[in-house]
Amino acid sequence: MAKTKKISPAKQKIIANYEEQKRQFLSEGYEEKQEVISILKANLMAFVTAGPFAVLELVIWILVRRFGEGSFGGGKLELFWILFIGTIFIHELLHGVGWSMFTKGKWQSIHIGMMWEVLTPYCHCKEPLKPTEYLVGAIMPFAVLGVGVFLVALITGSGILFWLGFVNILCAGGDTTLVCMLLKYLKGHESCYILDHPTDCGFVVFIKK
Repeated sequence: MAKTKKISPAKQKIIANYEEQKRQFLSEGYEEKQEVISILKANLMAFVTAGPFAVLELVIWILVRRFGEGSFGGGKLELFWILFIGTIFIHELLHGVGWSMFTKGKWQSIHIGMMWEVLTPYCHCKEPLKPTEYLVGAIMPFAVLGVGVFLVALITGSGILFWLGFVNILCAGGDTTLVCMLLKYLKGHESCYILDHPTDCGFVVFIKK
């Protein structure tokens, strides 16, 4: 007999909130469409959607700063790992910051949690957002930790910051994949709302019929 996966109280609240939001949208004549992707496919697609940006950063760094300046020496590798672990949590906070700018409840509508089975933090927005609003929160880690840190590395010549930005571009691959799924809803869907999926990787779209 298959073992039932235990759902945490926090996740139960997220699911209950989603079901309530769903009932409200359906009662108002909206149509539901799920845009979800498996973790495996998301990881594979990360190289397709974020990989080219990482390669571009690498090429620019070699042309401008030369590759030797990105080497790890004198304890720099240890420092890099400390900074990288920190950016894992900052990544999720940036999602929350981006989405909270558009939610009625502000930060109270954002839930930062931990998937203990894989030791991975996550960010969930409890309120439905317009596609452009959802896009802002989704792309924030890519823009700040990927592109922003890389630009600082170019200016300062810091090899540690270069690799930090490079790795964070790839870590945002799941986000860039979801953004690609979101693009088709940015135009021509005035009566359209996006809601974070409560359990799967992706989001749910509610479109007025």
